[in-house]
Amino acid sequence: MAGEFGNPEVVQEDVDILLIGGGMACCGAGYEVMRWADAAKAEMGIDLKIKLVDKAAMDRSGAVAQGLSAINTYIGSEQDPADYARMVSNDLMGITRDDLAYDLGRNVDDSVHLFEEWGLPIWKTDENGERHDGAQGLPALKDGGKPVR
Repeated sequence: MAGEFGNPEVVQEDVDILLIGGGMACCGAGYEVMRWADAAKAEMGIDLKIKLVDKAAMDRSGAVAQGLSAINTYIGSEQDPADYARMVSNDLMGITRDDLAYDLGRNVDDSVHLFEEWGLPIWKTDENGERHDGAQGLPALKDGGKPVR
């Protein structure tokens, strides 16, 4: 028998900022939006009501928790943001905003380092110093999850 929704309780809330989804982008947006919320409180005395909703348990669901996600935009010390902007332009046949691609390349490493500080295991090289590009598997973590590559 297929699952049934029954008659779930509908809850309506007024919020200033609604973040939808529990993936890396939304969780990162939740972290970043706090700068705006803190500024609104400091400058205008406004307490913003912010809510993040997701359809599942965020700690162990979705592509990130399953190790299916990849950070493909990490620049590192071997390249610079202009290299990334050129790669994006070539990949999309020149139909890009190079200024936006450059800006993303300029800031993405800080986000990756922040995720590492939060405890997200990100292996850029293995114990032998070899790089993994996502096509190769990496060993599972102790709890059964996989690191983001």
